[in-house]
Amino acid sequence: MSVTDRPEVDFDQFSEEFGQNRHEEWAQMRARCPVAHNPNYGGFWVVSGYDEVVAVSRDGNTFSSKYEENSPDGIEYIGIMGVPRMPGVPSAKIAEAEGPTHAALRRVLNPFMLPSAVAEYRPFAEQCATWLLDQKIAEGRMDMVTDFTNPVPALLTMKMVGLPYESWPYYGEVFHAMSAYGPDTEEYGHALSLMPEMMGALLEVAEQRRHDPRHDILSELVALELEDGRRLNEEELIGVLWNLIGGGLDTTTSLTSLALYHLDAHPDLRQRLIDEPGLMPTATEEYLRFTSVNETLSRTVTRDVELGGQQLSRGDFLIVSWLSANFDDKVFERPDEVILDRTPNPHMAFGVGPHRCIGMHIARSLFEVMMHEVLTRIPDYAVDREATSFYQGNPELTGVVTMPVTFTPGQPVGIERPF
Repeated sequence: MSVTDRPEVDFDQFSEEFGQNRHEEWAQMRARCPVAHNPNYGGFWVVSGYDEVVAVSRDGNTFSSKYEENSPDGIEYIGIMGVPRMPGVPSAKIAEAEGPTHAALRRVLNPFMLPSAVAEYRPFAEQCATWLLDQKIAEGRMDMVTDFTNPVPALLTMKMVGLPYESWPYYGEVFHAMSAYGPDTEEYGHALSLMPEMMGALLEVAEQRRHDPRHDILSELVALELEDGRRLNEEELIGVLWNLIGGGLDTTTSLTSLALYHLDAHPDLRQRLIDEPGLMPTATEEYLRFTSVNETLSRTVTRDVELGGQQLSRGDFLIVSWLSANFDDKVFERPDEVILDRTPNPHMAFGVGPHRCIGMHIARSLFEVMMHEVLTRIPDYAVDREATSFYQGNPELTGVVTMPVTFTPGQPVGIERPF
């Protein structure tokens, strides 16, 4: 197929207009052509159909997640963070590594991410959730994001990685701002300016773990020997930690905040979850599908290949839309509705294939912990929807910046500070 024959879509994924209308835009693309070419930002392919997104995700050899500049094979590997890749962002080393390095990293991290390990961490998450809500419950008002859904995942991330608990607001500010705001904003620029100091602090703790290892991820990473017998260098270590901390601090926060925002507008669903707590496992999967917090990721094409009836060339870039796949009505009946007991639910919120999200069990557990705490202790919470603000200018991630709520004041449980 010649360039002039291929189907074209023309949108700017960073624009406010696309962000506000993205569900309609993706639906039109799925219906018209699930694989199409966008001429903006140097040109890239857009993959919107469920089957085509799955095909890309399962074939990591053809559709590479790798980020590598000046590759010896002549391909510019853009990684997963969109087209174009924003300057100054370190490599997300787990998600953007491949081959033996990727396998070694997952082998080290898996013991901390398996359901059995997550179950051991859950009491700490529950204690944090209870203590944090204790600080606000007597007031009858709070910011659901900054006072609750952000610190709970952040504190657990600090514990798992092996960083000081008191550092969570610092890391939270950096990662939240870089996810919530577009690259041209003052907030994003400020967060970017804090990164060198943050990386220096990370490396200091890493050096301590070399001499005083503990039962945490950082101790395992500094001791890891790669396939050639060498250890992770500083740049690689920062990349792994960037991936872990960013994922731990932001995505579960966004998932929970968006679910609570949706339940505020659907009191029937809220009441059903209160009355039928056994629905929470299927409701978790449904909100993972419906919110699709990680909306898109990019890939690099490593060989000439046909996808969805289109001919892609070696070195092409493409964007896969998990969001679009999760709303494909060929797979999901009434995809625009939240169906709390939807089953089966083959959503793509965690991806699929070799780079499926390693933290998926943690995300599910944290979501259930925070939802239980809110629906049990402040079930009548009401969102100030006019004062609530959402991410802007980030086509890869969606979430809530701030969400003030009010509720009937209650009594603190009186739990001791767990961190």
